[in-house]
Amino acid sequence: MKKVLNIFIGIAAIVYLAALICYSKAVTESVVKAIKTCLTTIIPSLYAFMVVSGFVVSSNLYKALSKPFDIVSRYIFRIPTEYFSVFILSSAAGYPIGAKLITDLHRQNKIDVSTAEKMLGYCYLGGPAFFCGVAGSAIYSSIKAGLLIFLCIFISNFILGAALGLKNKVPQKEKEAKISFDMSVHIFIDSIYSGGAGILKICGAIIFFASITAVLEETGAIAFAANRLSRLAGVSYSDCICIIRSILEISNISGISHDVELMPIVTSLLSFGGLCVIMQVEGIIQNDLSTNIYYLCRIMSIFISYICCKIIIYVFRIDETLQISSSFTVGYRHISPIPSLFLLIMTILLLSNNYIAKNKKM
Repeated sequence: MKKVLNIFIGIAAIVYLAALICYSKAVTESVVKAIKTCLTTIIPSLYAFMVVSGFVVSSNLYKALSKPFDIVSRYIFRIPTEYFSVFILSSAAGYPIGAKLITDLHRQNKIDVSTAEKMLGYCYLGGPAFFCGVAGSAIYSSIKAGLLIFLCIFISNFILGAALGLKNKVPQKEKEAKISFDMSVHIFIDSIYSGGAGILKICGAIIFFASITAVLEETGAIAFAANRLSRLAGVSYSDCICIIRSILEISNISGISHDVELMPIVTSLLSFGGLCVIMQVEGIIQNDLSTNIYYLCRIMSIFISYICCKIIIYVFRIDETLQISSSFTVGYRHISPIPSLFLLIMTILLLSNNYIAKNKKM
């Protein structure tokens, strides 16, 4: 079976290389667009979070941030109190931040493997800022709609966290002990290196998926799948195109029509996060942890968040209260890519120097 799979992957790789040559113009345009997105959106919005989240773990600040949630952490999630801040931070910061926090804890031997793998399943959320911008303002011209979608996915993750903790014993409350914080300069510098490496992996995944999307569009694969999905689900062809693109890269969700009836589908897609984000998570984990529970939770979250959204729409009559203005426009401030470009170059140089210095020591 493994031999057949390897042969299939090899053939697929050769076919993909041929497609990159045949559709080089479309691929180039798509990749350039993805690079611009990384320089003007991804790096400015995520790099600081990557650095700070790493510092929070390395300095032991995460323990202090978790203290107010002792009861919820121990009796509902049934995890040691000190880890609950990871759930909170991952819910607010962005999709890959949870994976980075958990991986950092694991690599520093601050969390056991079983707890880390379970937490990967529910420490995964785009953050309210992302949902208000991409889903709220861009689709429904309403920040409230974005917050509603965020709430549905947060509830879904909360349910999954509680379900995964059912078989665990309630952790004993730790004795009040003074937390040893390490705020040294070298910890902060290591966080900068780690954040830089993480953001490079994220941008690499985004750029690669841009090339895949371009090839699939040029070959007609997306159009074919959208046509079949439209007939099966009774959703318009243009929305199905957007749905399939979003499965590949989640930011494409902003192109879906502003129909409240589609909000549960939008919620499910945002709960899944797209294959591109999943590859980012895999890149951050680097096989240090098993992702079986993570994938199971993502599949379950698709359905749970969909049901949550359906219930909220029905109970609160969102279709009547949500005011959608088709003339609403969102203003975006132009961000120069130059600072992000310099940041990338400096990060690569720092990582290279750090790697060379380690090799010399060895």
